[in-house]
Amino acid sequence: MGADSEQNSAQQQDDWGWEDDDWGIEETSAGLPVHGFAELALGRRTESSPYHDALSLGDARLRLETSYQWQEISFEAKAEGRYDAVLSDWRGRIRELSAQFSLGQQFDIKAGRQILTWGTGDYLFLNDLFPKDWQSFFAGREDEYLKAPSDAVKASGYFDWFNLDLVYSPEFDGDNYISGDYFSFFNPRAGGVIAPQPGFNAKRPSGDEWALRLFRNIKGKELALYAYDGYYKSPEALSAEGVPTFSGLQTLGASIRMPLGSGLFNAEISHHRSKEDGKGENPRIPNSQWRALLGYEQEVITRLTGSVQFYLEHTQNHAALLANSPFPDWEAEQNRVVLTNRLTWRNQRDDLSLSLFTFYSPTDQDGYLRPALDYRLDDNWSMSAGMNLFFGEDEHSFFGQFKDNNNLYGRIRYSF
Repeated sequence: MGADSEQNSAQQQDDWGWEDDDWGIEETSAGLPVHGFAELALGRRTESSPYHDALSLGDARLRLETSYQWQEISFEAKAEGRYDAVLSDWRGRIRELSAQFSLGQQFDIKAGRQILTWGTGDYLFLNDLFPKDWQSFFAGREDEYLKAPSDAVKASGYFDWFNLDLVYSPEFDGDNYISGDYFSFFNPRAGGVIAPQPGFNAKRPSGDEWALRLFRNIKGKELALYAYDGYYKSPEALSAEGVPTFSGLQTLGASIRMPLGSGLFNAEISHHRSKEDGKGENPRIPNSQWRALLGYEQEVITRLTGSVQFYLEHTQNHAALLANSPFPDWEAEQNRVVLTNRLTWRNQRDDLSLSLFTFYSPTDQDGYLRPALDYRLDDNWSMSAGMNLFFGEDEHSFFGQFKDNNNLYGRIRYSF
């Protein structure tokens, strides 16, 4: 989940535009509004790891943002530079560089690098097949960094009976996956938990991606249909040579969000069709799955909000998977269940929030805890702290494999 993104960082340095006149002093002085933030973030493992040093997060980051209107076209740009003390490396990246305009009264177009998201899940993604940054998520970076940017064209249409979003990515945008650089993970071929240094590189597909959402609000009910054609976002497959890679994927799904009682109810379903292993007989390729989600959120008491989710992954052709797998004891359960809970409390001034998000899988007997504190000192200064705590009985389970990566973190930010 990270080596591929890390490998592209050298190319993204060019996007950063250190010598590009668009980011020069002349443009800023000419009236472009520039704002952003400077941030320091530090994280440390809660116990010694046989694979990594104690430092789990060490960022010194500068973000610059600007926008510009030219006739009927709106331009947005967000650029970052940071020093990563974990990897002892400087990195630069364009997080957004896009242009948005309208075609007539019914269509909006947004083209370029942008953050894309949809679906109803809280930290659970059934129909949202846009790239995620799992290394940032597990390290304690700001939640916005869980959503990685896509290089895409998004067309939005508005009609009497429905609205639509159609997204085309000419090149595959994968997750920033766990690769060993920052965190260890379970590898069945190695027979246990590993952390290759530097992190492994997955073989990237050369194809494009399509994503579609049809949606409408009917009497307070938000209804949506989804479709996707592309690839699994993390390298869950192996090539014939044994190299991690991204196999082909198609999905169809639907969701609803609506008021219920004193809270908000949501449900979502998605079918993930493995394009390269329809019968489930190739253990190197993920099997097709059905995924389902039920959720509910409401204010428990004044300023305390609670939410729960029930998530199910049903793996198709599971018997064929076990019959052909060289590691049948380490394959996932046919029906994997994950329960989540979020509690968020805000003080009366709304400058302090305490939150706890929990994942627990009764089928895998593992889980993940995310306690966090956020405090806004004034309009410029803010600070955050939290922990990422994993547990599990088996090191081959999804959360159990990360037990050696437990960490605590703190961030301080100056916004301008």
